[in-house]
Amino acid sequence: MTGAENSQPRLRRLTLGALVLALVTLGLLFSTISWDRLAFHPSFNSLFNRLRLPPSATTDSPGMPTPVKKSAAVIFSHGLGDTSAGWSFLAQQLGSRMPWVNWVFPDAPIQPVSLNMGARMPSWFDILSLRPDAPEDEKGLLESVKTIQALVNKQIQAGIPSERIVVGGFSQGGAISILTGLMCPSPLAGVVSLSGFLTLKDKIKELQGPHVSSLHVFWGHGTHDPVVQYQWGSKSVDFLKEELGMKNVTFKSYPDLVHSASPLELRDFAEWLMTRIPSQ
Repeated sequence: MTGAENSQPRLRRLTLGALVLALVTLGLLFSTISWDRLAFHPSFNSLFNRLRLPPSATTDSPGMPTPVKKSAAVIFSHGLGDTSAGWSFLAQQLGSRMPWVNWVFPDAPIQPVSLNMGARMPSWFDILSLRPDAPEDEKGLLESVKTIQALVNKQIQAGIPSERIVVGGFSQGGAISILTGLMCPSPLAGVVSLSGFLTLKDKIKELQGPHVSSLHVFWGHGTHDPVVQYQWGSKSVDFLKEELGMKNVTFKSYPDLVHSASPLELRDFAEWLMTRIPSQ
């Protein structure tokens, strides 16, 4: 874990440019993946400042605000090759606006990634291909679900009801969060997937927990995502609605956005979050 107070605010973006091996074999494209850091867009802070805040999120005193008991939690998982520090800016940006929320940013284990020619990097599970129909690392997926579920259980043990816990993530972290939410034995406040994708579709009906039909989901995806293609995300959402009967799925498209998160997307996420885990 990396403390949010020690990290610098930044966005993470997956780029395909460090080293690309194009091997046309049975139509597969293998590419080495590297990470780049994005500086904040100038409008980022102003977008957050325009959020509609509940009265309890502000203070009239000129001094330090009174400490607020943590009554909700957000567990947010990074993407492939990233670390917890890459997304902990969320706690910095939203902490003063949602002081009742405990933010948790887990780190994926370091392991070889087949897509990256076996290079070792932070990864929640092995990725063999960027195709939606590619073989999946079921063992790695389920191990990571156990990791996130253990963090959910830890928040519950600390006195936060499961109904006030949100799990979410970006890209690979979003995939793990969706799977965790679908399998969770306890009702959650919701699940967030930013540029993510659905995994284990052929087995999810036998793996799903008892609260899938009532689960709330926020799914954001860029229309120009070259890594987790927009169609993959939209078809994943269709599966949740049509095959699993989920009626509380919010799907937001962001024109021209690549494999990244935009200020508008993060504002939409924050506003959704305030509806799911408001102050008490």
